[in-house]
Amino acid sequence: MSGLSEFDASKRYVTAPVKSEEIVKAVMATGTLVPALNVEVGSVLSGQVSRLLVDFNDKVTKGQVLAELDDRSYALAVDASQAALEGARFEIKSYEARLKRATFDLWQAEHQLPVFQARVDAANIALETADRELKRKQWLQERQVAAIADVQNTQSRRDAAESSLREAEANLANQTGLVSAAKADVERARADLANAQAAELRLEALARSAAVDLERTKIRSPIDGLVVGRSVTEGQTLATGLEAKTLFTIAGDLGNMEINARIDESDIARIKTGQSAGFTVDAFPGRTFSATVKQIRMAPQVISNVVTYTVVLKTPNHDGMLLPGMTVMANIVTQRTQGNMTVPMSALRYRPRGVLASNEPMPSIPTDSVWVLRNGKAVVIPVVRGEEDGRNVIVSSEQLSPADVVIVGEKDDESGRRYGTF
Repeated sequence: MSGLSEFDASKRYVTAPVKSEEIVKAVMATGTLVPALNVEVGSVLSGQVSRLLVDFNDKVTKGQVLAELDDRSYALAVDASQAALEGARFEIKSYEARLKRATFDLWQAEHQLPVFQARVDAANIALETADRELKRKQWLQERQVAAIADVQNTQSRRDAAESSLREAEANLANQTGLVSAAKADVERARADLANAQAAELRLEALARSAAVDLERTKIRSPIDGLVVGRSVTEGQTLATGLEAKTLFTIAGDLGNMEINARIDESDIARIKTGQSAGFTVDAFPGRTFSATVKQIRMAPQVISNVVTYTVVLKTPNHDGMLLPGMTVMANIVTQRTQGNMTVPMSALRYRPRGVLASNEPMPSIPTDSVWVLRNGKAVVIPVVRGEEDGRNVIVSSEQLSPADVVIVGEKDDESGRRYGTF
């Protein structure tokens, strides 16, 4: 038989059929089950826990009160802020009245200005008339027509007119000053009102803040879910400082779980979102659960000089068998190849014991070859190996057919010990 080496099949061979199977490559990883939505509920306020309303495994709804803090001091703060706010609002009303009065005083002062201006104008006219009359009397007296007494009387009237003009001008200047003062009073009243309004806004914000703090004394659930963690007891005093203390852990949806799997840097390039995976947990030996790659987190973790990445898998948990914190052994499928002919890996490693122990020259055996049983004879056939998954390998050969059985080892007739499987 050309190209084939034959050996007597006097030994009992361990064989395996040539199959047509799918070769599945996978990456193994360990991880931990966590709820798909996990929320830590804390308190930003300090105080004593007066009531504890839920416990482990309790179902809660969004907005439900989980615990209450002693709210007496916070209620007093709300009352004080409301009183201060009411005082500010009364003060605003007072400043609004002052502004109205100042505005009215300004209006009166401005409307008095034309009166005093008219008096100045009338005094000017009277002075001009007295000047003309004095000049006429003086002209007549120079010509011996008017008596000296008339001239003197006219001079007196002219001086009186000049005094009246100075008085009118002084009154006008005084009224102008009153207008300026009234304007300043209006501006000051407006500033006082604006300051009071700003104080009202500040006190209103403080009142809202106090009301928020009072509401925060009731610690509520942010989501619908199940209480899976509680780190507070009734009567305990919380001193949060600048950091909110975690009081409860709520799992939002235990019907959908996630696995945080750790993947070595040498395998991370083979992982893609959407790949399928199977995993097992110690609580249910023999059962394999299904999962899908949801996310590849780019944040590396270095543990004992080994770089790993976290890969998140999602898995349904409608029957509630999977619990948070369970350790998972996962196999993430990275490649599937359908083979026309697949054989066990041990078939490529097998060499007949009789041939290895014989003193005769060993026939030429290809590096990649399998031994098959044909008519009671062990025959070596060269093959081309393809994809493998650690247990099976795809092979191709014109001399191998799906009807063949390949040898993976042999048994001694007396001891039954296997040989030839490496």
